[in-house]
Amino acid sequence: MARVLLISTYEQGHQPLGIAAPAAALIAAGHEVAALDLAVESVSSERLNAAASEADLIGISTPMHTAARLGIRVARQLEGFSDRIVFYGLAANSLRNLGLGRAISGDTDLQLVRLAGGDSAADAPVFDRDPRTVPERSILPPLDRYAQYRDADGGSHIAGYVEATRGCAHRCTHCPLTPIYAGRLRLNGAETVLADIDQQVAAGAEHITFGDPDFLNAPELAMDLLCGASEAHPGVTFDATIKVEHLIEHQNLLPEMTSLGVTFITSAFESVDDRLLEVLDKGHTAADLDLALELTTQAEIALRPTWLPFTPWTSATDYLALLNFIETRRLVDLTPPVQLGLRLLVPSDSPLVEPMREMDSLVSYDTDGLTWNWRHADPRMDALQAQIAALAERQASFTQIKSAACQALDVEPWPDLPAPHVHRPGLTEDWFC
Repeated sequence: MARVLLISTYEQGHQPLGIAAPAAALIAAGHEVAALDLAVESVSSERLNAAASEADLIGISTPMHTAARLGIRVARQLEGFSDRIVFYGLAANSLRNLGLGRAISGDTDLQLVRLAGGDSAADAPVFDRDPRTVPERSILPPLDRYAQYRDADGGSHIAGYVEATRGCAHRCTHCPLTPIYAGRLRLNGAETVLADIDQQVAAGAEHITFGDPDFLNAPELAMDLLCGASEAHPGVTFDATIKVEHLIEHQNLLPEMTSLGVTFITSAFESVDDRLLEVLDKGHTAADLDLALELTTQAEIALRPTWLPFTPWTSATDYLALLNFIETRRLVDLTPPVQLGLRLLVPSDSPLVEPMREMDSLVSYDTDGLTWNWRHADPRMDALQAQIAALAERQASFTQIKSAACQALDVEPWPDLPAPHVHRPGLTEDWFC
């Protein structure tokens, strides 16, 4: 039996499945597991090192870029433990050559079990088709320590989080899943997911997020889960992330999703520029965005778009068109300021590295930042991105951001449209990567 310490630094505000899922697999294999969630727990360096000293294996969860960067800081605090540290998750590949520990990706639950069992050659990605064990959440802080759900009336509710699948059937070029899963999709098992919902509702959850990269990658499973969870827990509400392409393809499912308690959907609109959408291999066009908004409005589901406003392909005209789209479609209330200043992240294994190299956009690789530094052909765009990011950090209004963009790009600002505030359902943690 091995003693395993699992550490999470950030998982978009929810109780970390990146600890709960592997913990269940490790415990089932007979190992002892302890956990720290540094997003909500205040842990001194002394306590961190004391916990590490008692562990045979130290897993640092890196499901996304921010978590990986924070994971570097944690690993550097754990002096002398690099031979026990393993980074695991979608962003782990970027950490392989830092000398801070080994790194694994793919369906990492099984790899962690093998490493805990003494298999030193368990670095190769594993993609199995087996259903997963019900996540072990008892070792984590309670749900009320995490982001909450706000309903249409502004009321707050404890929120839970599940994932029905692993990987993704699509290959968007900017997505961290693409280099790892390359279009592979695996199901976690309906019984497992429903049991996980059961235990979170028993712990106080009144809302459940389906955090899959795309909930309708497996539409039959998705609807079975909604039906089963809604029947078992009347009154519990849900949200999910769904591609524009799938909102249109499966538009017949939207009314039923409403009836089963889905109150909002997050969808990666990314851009209103068809050229960029093609580069990103998003599977939709700018014209499809209006249709997605219309379909969800008809179904009485709030649609929360996410955006990628600054890339080497995004012109000044494109950025202004994005701001105009957000304003004219009454999406200002649904667009956190941070979304308007996001800059394309380009990890070392991104499919976009070579296209950007060919267009002479790459400057240098930021080892600690875990991304390629890049420059825009129009220097105004790089300066504008820095300015908008600074404004967003100060929670500037949309009007202030629009004004700054128009001034920087030497364009006359268009008149502000009347935009009465309408509260829409959502989580208290803004989307971030």
